[in-house]
Amino acid sequence: MKEITQAYIQLLKAIDLNNPLIFKGIREGLNKFLSNAYLSGPGHKYEKGHFYSNAAYEKVKKRDWANLIFEHMVPKHKYLQKPCVDMAKKGQLNENDVVKLVNKYWKIAIITVEEDKLLKGKTMPKGWDGEDIFLRYTAAGIDLTAKDDLKW
Repeated sequence: MKEITQAYIQLLKAIDLNNPLIFKGIREGLNKFLSNAYLSGPGHKYEKGHFYSNAAYEKVKKRDWANLIFEHMVPKHKYLQKPCVDMAKKGQLNENDVVKLVNKYWKIAIITVEEDKLLKGKTMPKGWDGEDIFLRYTAAGIDLTAKDDLKW
């Protein structure tokens, strides 16, 4: 993830984000950059989660990719991209701050389509403390297990 983070910083520093036309034109690319870069490495996208529901884990073990969701546990735009873009616009973008945000909020859950329907929207609940990345899943009754704790 370090290489991706450094490339993201390089991209943000290379663009004049204070030019409204440039920002509008590049916004979609900025939105997809981290995900596309993250998924560009070897392996299937559903093998790249940080956390898995039990049902999703069973499907991934069988290489059954149908009805799975690659879900950002914390909305990447609001909690990762927007702060980075804001820092870049002010000329205050630095690697330490970006690495902290990526390490804290770039967490991927692999869940089923049915489980995704149980989540209350794609935003963090009002009053979220900025720490409990599992909050939406706990509220929906979805148990997640860290990839490292699973037997592949």
